[in-house]
Amino acid sequence: MRTILIIEDSEDQRNLLGSLLGSRYRLFMEGTAEEGLKRALVVKPELILLDLGLPEMDGYELCNRIRSIPDLESVPIIILSGQQGVEAHSKAYRLGADNYLEKPFEKEELLAIIESKLKYANKLMRKTIGNLTVDLKNGAAMINGEKLDLTPKEFKILAILWESVDQVVSREAILKYVWDKTHVSDRVIDNHVTALRKKIKEASVRIESIYAQGYKLLSN
Repeated sequence: MRTILIIEDSEDQRNLLGSLLGSRYRLFMEGTAEEGLKRALVVKPELILLDLGLPEMDGYELCNRIRSIPDLESVPIIILSGQQGVEAHSKAYRLGADNYLEKPFEKEELLAIIESKLKYANKLMRKTIGNLTVDLKNGAAMINGEKLDLTPKEFKILAILWESVDQVVSREAILKYVWDKTHVSDRVIDNHVTALRKKIKEASVRIESIYAQGYKLLSN
């Protein structure tokens, strides 16, 4: 069952959304931005329904913060808000929202948007190049259908390179995505990349070092 996080301060709205979506999806609900962010970091939802009029930190700021977190930056965000007009819509889109529905919204429209977003996101989460398949959702990589024995950090390196195939990914980007705030030397990154290269040597892709820049994943 697909996972949706609802961040909405109105209990009535949470109950309404729960009745509408509860039989279709696995739901998590929070009433504040801070609690919503904490929950998102733990459950890694596949879609977020976000109200703008939240106490303390509003939905705009929360949307912006979610988009700055590597593990959450690609999660679809649908705004559900009573704020109307082009300015509210434009601000939400600039900060990373995918859709904006004004309250009261049409239930069928919301269901259709959710279904569309999850269907598209599912395609992005599993990709194949030649004989190598990377399943970002389940944290697995396979060559000719056989699962590779990758460490969590090796998989995260492969994932960030995979999402930017044929483009240079800087050491700084890899460091932030894989090690977060932990400081490690370039040598540590190199050692992990070397180990990853050995494990995908039979794949139809290769990792190329780009001097003074970073790494690039190329198809053979």
